[in-house]
Amino acid sequence: MLFLESKALNHAFHAAGKTRLLQELQEREIVPLIRSYRLRCFEDVLLGLDHVNEMEATLASSNDSTLAEPFVRGDLFCFEDYILFLVFEDDESIRAGIVYEARTPEPFRKLDSFCQEVRSLLAQNGAFITEWQTSTPAMPQGFRTFVERQDADSLYTSLRKETMSKRILAASKLEDESARVFLRTARNAHEEGYAAKLLTGHTESQQVPIQRLEDAGLVEREVQISCRKTGHALFRLPNPHALAVVTVSDATCSECGAPVADENVEEVIAPTQLASSLLEDGSWLVSRIHFLLREMGVPEREIAVGPAEGTGYGQLMANICGESFLIVTRDGDLTPAFARWAIDLEIDTEASHLVIVATGRIHKEAGVLLQNHSRRRVSGGQDFEMIVADDAATAGRELEAALERVSQRVVAEQLCVLDGSIGFSVSRLVLTKFQLLRAKAPQEAEVITEPEPEFEPPSAPLTLAAHAEFNV
Repeated sequence: MLFLESKALNHAFHAAGKTRLLQELQEREIVPLIRSYRLRCFEDVLLGLDHVNEMEATLASSNDSTLAEPFVRGDLFCFEDYILFLVFEDDESIRAGIVYEARTPEPFRKLDSFCQEVRSLLAQNGAFITEWQTSTPAMPQGFRTFVERQDADSLYTSLRKETMSKRILAASKLEDESARVFLRTARNAHEEGYAAKLLTGHTESQQVPIQRLEDAGLVEREVQISCRKTGHALFRLPNPHALAVVTVSDATCSECGAPVADENVEEVIAPTQLASSLLEDGSWLVSRIHFLLREMGVPEREIAVGPAEGTGYGQLMANICGESFLIVTRDGDLTPAFARWAIDLEIDTEASHLVIVATGRIHKEAGVLLQNHSRRRVSGGQDFEMIVADDAATAGRELEAALERVSQRVVAEQLCVLDGSIGFSVSRLVLTKFQLLRAKAPQEAEVITEPEPEFEPPSAPLTLAAHAEFNV
């Protein structure tokens, strides 16, 4: 996904001033792409470097006088992992910006440094130069309202952030449905005090990588003492050392009256508080989607997580370049009730993108409700997109593609004014550059890791389930 930031400066320009600014930037090794392209063309026409500047000045004057169009509309400045640009909005202002990826280091500092270079060059002529003003996209009102509601539950939000790293790791393990089923069974057995279902050697636990769940903080091993006759748990101990204190005492079983030292002593697996918290209301799914958004480069300030309402429904929103994404989740079937709730929330927040993630099957009535809602939004003249996915991985891929489309549209809107200056789509040029960089990155990574045979990359995830998508 590409990101774009820009700043505006009020300053009067004439044709010669625009050309001089680009020339001075080139002298400081900030090379303007479009002007360099034109100068090479003039050199080929004149068969040499002589009179190139005169031809540039003549054509600029001709454009301004006969076509009433500026010869210099702006320019691009290309670097390894980012592109700077200047756009002369009119004769009274200029806009500077940067197009970059999430992995680009310090993009704001790079833009600020570029803006200061431009400002210092303009100030050399003795004119009074105002400060650059940041151009921020308007925050959708629906997203603003959603954030205000989130702030009302500040305790919930702060608790989530304190344990965010643990939740991220644990939520990734819960993408495995068998792990979730096992943890729910273990939690129920834990609450009922039924030891057999919690045994480390039980057949159910053998189908689940217990060690991975333990490493993620989802389960812990305890020593349980249970009645030899009824099988009900008497109490659990955190470790075998605490068992010695109990066995030497005169305590007796509350079920059969036998000494506790004569009852069953077994190692059991118990779900942790973290597991219970993530499974409750399917909040693991919200944590996972939140992490995927951050991985895509979406700033934390542009993501808002709604509090759980005790219905098993999760909700979060993201503001991407002024477009709002509403993401609703449920660790279960996509039922008609869930579909109605998602539609009501989308209408309330006025989101232009609705992403529904449900890990179970899609009820036919729910699918019809969502399709009809999408058709109504589009037929009403609104830009609207709806995506339905049945797991976090699929939702992540669909979200990444949707975010990419939004960012491409924003880049095109900002740079299309330069298309006429170079003779083809500038935005397509910029997008292709970054696409080629992404294709090159995995190849470079393979070259780096190849001489290290002891390193084993993470194993591929389980086969992803098929997903349903409504995109009208």
